[in-house]
Amino acid sequence: VIWKNGNFTFTIYKHSQQLVNVTGLKSTEEIEQQKKLVEEMFQQKVKKVRIDNVFFSKKDYKNIDMCSLYNDLKENKDYFIDYNIELFAGMYVHVKDKQYPTMIVFRTGSYTIMGGKSIKIVYECELFLNTLIDRYLKS
Repeated sequence: VIWKNGNFTFTIYKHSQQLVNVTGLKSTEEIEQQKKLVEEMFQQKVKKVRIDNVFFSKKDYKNIDMCSLYNDLKENKDYFIDYNIELFAGMYVHVKDKQYPTMIVFRTGSYTIMGGKSIKIVYECELFLNTLIDRYLKS
């Protein structure tokens, strides 16, 4: 069963009818709003909310020293860094701890965080990226 409510898509799969999958959420407030909607619609409490994938993107117009950033991060044992400017403009930052999402940093200071399963960890990654960007900002 699939239905839409504004920008949100609700899906209940035949093989797991106790699960309501909601896509299109953009904030923690929307999670709470849609949780209340589901509770009202089915006249029962939601037992658990699980986040499968957070995609977060920030656009900026700075000028980052990507070579210095790469040289410093590639020596760090906590990260795997993939940066080949001929293939892709962004630098992939893979945290070796699998609970953390993949991050992509661009020369402009823009970045993308994808694959997060926790809002708290995504906020932590955002703080980490903002610190890196400030540290490697060209004057």
